[in-house]
Amino acid sequence: LFPRGYYVRARAVDHCVREFLLQSQGHPRRQILSFGAGFDSLYFRLKAVGLLSCTVVYEVDFPSVASRKAALIKGTENLAMVVGGVGGRESGAMSFSVEDYKLLGVDLSELSKLEQALKEAGLDPEVPTMLLAEVVLAYMEISRSDALIQWAAQHFPCAQFVVYEQMHPEDPFGRIMQQHFSRLNSVLHTLAQYPNCEAQRRRFLQRGWAECSIIDMNEFYASFIPEDERRRVKALEPFDEYEEWHLKCSHYFILAASKGKELAWTPLFSKMPGKDHLPNSPIPPYFNVTGLECEDVTIRFRAYGYPCTRPQTILIFLKSNPKFLEFFPVYCIIHHEHLTGRYFKYENGHRNCQFHPREWEDSSAVQKFNQRAGS
Repeated sequence: LFPRGYYVRARAVDHCVREFLLQSQGHPRRQILSFGAGFDSLYFRLKAVGLLSCTVVYEVDFPSVASRKAALIKGTENLAMVVGGVGGRESGAMSFSVEDYKLLGVDLSELSKLEQALKEAGLDPEVPTMLLAEVVLAYMEISRSDALIQWAAQHFPCAQFVVYEQMHPEDPFGRIMQQHFSRLNSVLHTLAQYPNCEAQRRRFLQRGWAECSIIDMNEFYASFIPEDERRRVKALEPFDEYEEWHLKCSHYFILAASKGKELAWTPLFSKMPGKDHLPNSPIPPYFNVTGLECEDVTIRFRAYGYPCTRPQTILIFLKSNPKFLEFFPVYCIIHHEHLTGRYFKYENGHRNCQFHPREWEDSSAVQKFNQRAGS
């Protein structure tokens, strides 16, 4: 379960970074500014595959963390070879510096010092810039993280801000999640004020960002990871913790905010692969499928599922062959099944529905369900 969680997190961030590099590839210079970078290997991964042409990566973290990372790079032959030098001596906030990689030790809550350190390191606010905060803002006091978001919008006229972190503190999973981080002395400060995707989206729009798109990890995994890659991951090891997996993914989001007319920024999650051909369903949350009709074919389901997630819309893709029955949980009973590749029309009302979470690889038919957290 944990490796899968880190996997989808890495894929989401990598997706955003590659999209930024693709969109800005016509510019003579680009910048990536990573807040709270820690020991992240993003620069080394991108450098190794030749994606950092005309790009400078700036990483910022506490001075003690930056110094330790600089020492690790200098003391590791393979890492030193990638950066192409030993980075010089530490000077002021600069812990490590080569042509396309700058490592700075600065407290993110001290914006005047941050701005000065970045200026001295050669960061140009007029250049297309991606700002990355991967599980960082949640650990800052709300007033300070809000100030950082607003400072970035004011300081960079052409930029994207990508955020990955936690949400939904209100349900049982969310409460356990908060307790876990509190025990680690890493309180999640922002959850109370910004508990969900919509609150986070408003947060950025109200602080100077022109556009903002956001999805949770369930949606990212289903929509942005190719089917063959999902099959590869599935084949790595036996896995049956799908309820826990979907719960975990429903409590983390990836957000991309953008501003600037110089580049034709497109919200990174506004157009999902395969989404345009789906019909817009007027069905409100919490419904019970007792009759589905497609032309003159009637399909009736009676299902008993285990309620496991917070109220959240989920797209469920059903295979268009009889093997789809094997994916239903053993405690569900299905009567009078019929398979069709056409879209269904819901006509018999909408009530509470509990349905087993599952991954389907084909998408011939789409049903939209909701799940409610159990007591």
